[in-house]
Amino acid sequence: MMVAPRFFGFVRTFVFICVGVFILEMFARFNPDGGQLFQTLIRFFGIVPELFFKGMVYQAVTWVFFHGDLLHLLFNMFGFWMFGSLLQESFGERRFMTFVATAGILSGLIVATVGIFTPEMSNVPTIGASGIVFAILVAVSRMFPNQVVLFLFIFPMKLKYFAYLLIALEFYALWQSNSQGISNIAHLGGALIGWFYVSSSGSPSHWLRNIRDRWRHRRMRRKLRVVKNEGNKWQRLN
Repeated sequence: MMVAPRFFGFVRTFVFICVGVFILEMFARFNPDGGQLFQTLIRFFGIVPELFFKGMVYQAVTWVFFHGDLLHLLFNMFGFWMFGSLLQESFGERRFMTFVATAGILSGLIVATVGIFTPEMSNVPTIGASGIVFAILVAVSRMFPNQVVLFLFIFPMKLKYFAYLLIALEFYALWQSNSQGISNIAHLGGALIGWFYVSSSGSPSHWLRNIRDRWRHRRMRRKLRVVKNEGNKWQRLN
C-alpha cells in the first residue's frame, strides 16, 4: 500500500513556488480594478498559442506555476507531492528536476501547437502543472506498476491501472469536447512525455539522446558502400 511520502527536496520547492504564485494571483484577482490585473497576468504568463508563436516563448516555462482556483492548485500539488516524491527518490533530485522541466516545457509546446491550429483556442490562456503531474504519474506507473494506491481514497488499485483509468477519462473528456476550462491536451501530452521518458524496465531511457543516436546511425548507414572484388577490378556498389 502506498503511504504518504516525504515532503522534501525539489518537490517541496516546487509546491512552495506554486502556492506563493497563487497567493499573488489572489491579490491580483481581488484588486479594485475588477480582476483586470489577474487577467493580464494569466495572458502574460500562461500559454496563449497566438502570443507564444509571436515570440513569447518563455510561457512554456511560466505557465506551470499558475492555477485557476484553489481546487485546481490543491489537486495538482497533491498529485505532485504523492507521485513526485516517489519519482524523486528513484531519480535523484537533479534528474527529477530535469524530468519536471522537460515535462513542463514539452507539454506546453504541445498545448501551443494544438491551440494554434484550433481557432477558438488560439487566443485562450492555459495554466497549471497538470501536464507535469500526468507525466510523473505515467512515469511512476511504469516504474512501479504494482504499487497500490487508494482510488478516491477508498478503493485499492494498482498504480498501472490507476494511470490507465485517468488517461482513459482524459480521452473521454476530450471526445466529449470538455468545456470546463480543463486542458485535456496538456494532460495527455504530459502522459505521453512520461511514457517516453521512462523505459519499460523502469529506468530512465534518455529518449531524446536515443532519438538523436538513431538518427546519426541512420545517416551513417546511408553513407556506407559495399566494395566487391571481381577479378582485378574493384567496384563500388550503392
